[in-house]
Amino acid sequence: MSPSLNNRLFVAFSPTRLSMLMLRRGLKPKVMAKFDETFVPIANQPTWATALDRFTQQLSLPEWQKAEVNIVLSNQFLRFDVMNFGTQLKQYAAKEAFARYALSQTYGTVVEQWTLRIQSAQKDSLRLVSAIDQTLLHGLQQACAAHQLKLKLVTPYLTSAFNRFQKQLNNDPAWLVIHEPGYSLLVLVSAGQFAAINGVPHDTINELSVLLDRENLLSALPEPCSNVYLHAPTLTNHSAIPKTQYQFNKLELAVPEGFPSQADGLFSILLSECL
Repeated sequence: MSPSLNNRLFVAFSPTRLSMLMLRRGLKPKVMAKFDETFVPIANQPTWATALDRFTQQLSLPEWQKAEVNIVLSNQFLRFDVMNFGTQLKQYAAKEAFARYALSQTYGTVVEQWTLRIQSAQKDSLRLVSAIDQTLLHGLQQACAAHQLKLKLVTPYLTSAFNRFQKQLNNDPAWLVIHEPGYSLLVLVSAGQFAAINGVPHDTINELSVLLDRENLLSALPEPCSNVYLHAPTLTNHSAIPKTQYQFNKLELAVPEGFPSQADGLFSILLSECL
């Protein structure tokens, strides 16, 4: 086996933080190196620019060599929507053109600079559409290539968390809330598929009930959905959420010995992908 495939490097990006975790491949993965840094984004630059710069600098260090790279992006770096492409648009290129046009009605011509991904689904079903800045994606690819690292995966935190916790979403419909400091992604899951999605910046977690009220009003459900699954690994005080009509269910990971705490840096994002 090629040495580059022996180890796995997991990287988490957010607008104000970069975390990296090198694992030795095996039945019981071992942490070989870790890195965590906070920073202030540079004004008048894309929100991801500072994180990409720090990542590129780190890759020159010996502890990150000879690995395949898995990158998890903060949901704040992406735009999401849920679309029904019907049965007429059969080719992926046609679906992408339709999705790009639909997104342009909200975001304008900047959509032309985005790379889109459309979820696979049955015909005439709702599909998740995610969009990422092409420059960010190309920057990640170039940084890995420059250091002879194999970039295996670039995925949003949404996908990583949903794949990890999907089987625990026992109520239908239900809200899946993926919380990061200062930001929450609210996803309505109904009949096993994404029915609505919206990312919302906010100051404190005690605003969550009000945000859910608004999303319920905007949804197509006949009555408000009160089932909420909350993944907020950096939140230490769940009692800060006011008691309302919502039933909150915590989604938590058991952290193996030797791994960083979920409350440390962005390692919580990485744990949902690498464990």
